[in-house]
Amino acid sequence: MGILRNEFSWSKSRNETLQSCPRRYWFHYYGSWGGWDWQSDPRTREIYVLKQLHNRFAWIGVQVHKVLEELLHHLRKSKSLPNYQSIAENLQNRLRQDYRDSRDAKYRLRPKRFIGLVEHEYQLPVNDEEWRALATQAQTCVENFYRLPLLNQLKDLDYSKWLELEELNYFQIDGCKIWVSLDACYRSDDQIVLLDWKTGKSHEADHSLQMGIYAMYTSEKWGIQPDLILLKEVFLATGKTREYNSKSLDLEGVQNYVKESIQQMQTLLSRPEQNHAEESNFSFTDDTTQCAQCNFRKVCPKWHAGDSE
Repeated sequence: MGILRNEFSWSKSRNETLQSCPRRYWFHYYGSWGGWDWQSDPRTREIYVLKQLHNRFAWIGVQVHKVLEELLHHLRKSKSLPNYQSIAENLQNRLRQDYRDSRDAKYRLRPKRFIGLVEHEYQLPVNDEEWRALATQAQTCVENFYRLPLLNQLKDLDYSKWLELEELNYFQIDGCKIWVSLDACYRSDDQIVLLDWKTGKSHEADHSLQMGIYAMYTSEKWGIQPDLILLKEVFLATGKTREYNSKSLDLEGVQNYVKESIQQMQTLLSRPEQNHAEESNFSFTDDTTQCAQCNFRKVCPKWHAGDSE
């Protein structure tokens, strides 16, 4: 097996991390590198463990996505769905097991195997009612999935029409890998339809950048004109949907934004050709609300200096 290289690439989440705090970005994409090796230095190992943590809201989203991925694979093969009650019970069991594993800090020994929650790592005050509300929200998302009108279309879909289900892939802009993962993608007549699951309660966030990136990837991979791509955000907490097409997405603007973001990231590198980054080149955010929800407080000089209080 060859030596692993920390290759520079771009993703929407990577960009969001940089915008939230440059030092958090360094921890996540550079400081943690190699921390999977037990022989790595203690600080690198600690950064790697902290990188794997989820906050409780992201954790719920991850688990709902896993359930929906399994359901769609089942639907693609059998053109039917398992009984909802069995799925709901299985989801609750998963959440309970994750909670126990995190509470018992199993992620400290095997951070990729066991879920670790920020709330447990930092002993944040979350009462039982709040935890139960999250479990209920997850169950509501799956229940609303079962009620979606588009399921009738998906049940009738020929196996060959399915294109991707939760697969990590990339396309390139100016030689840089742009990572994407489509929740679901399929052909419908002369169109390609993309589904993007949202598990939060808010409909207000602007996801046009994300949708534009998905459209660019789809157009390039399957050689289809952007005006034949339909993107659907499905808000599982309410069952509502929001649609995008090439007329509502400024794809040229999206591409320019990504290029500018790549340039911003590379400007921070001490040796761009080797993707080498010095920690001191990455400043701290001035927004202390970001500190309060950051995975890396335990290793962050700003946090220990008391500037975030």
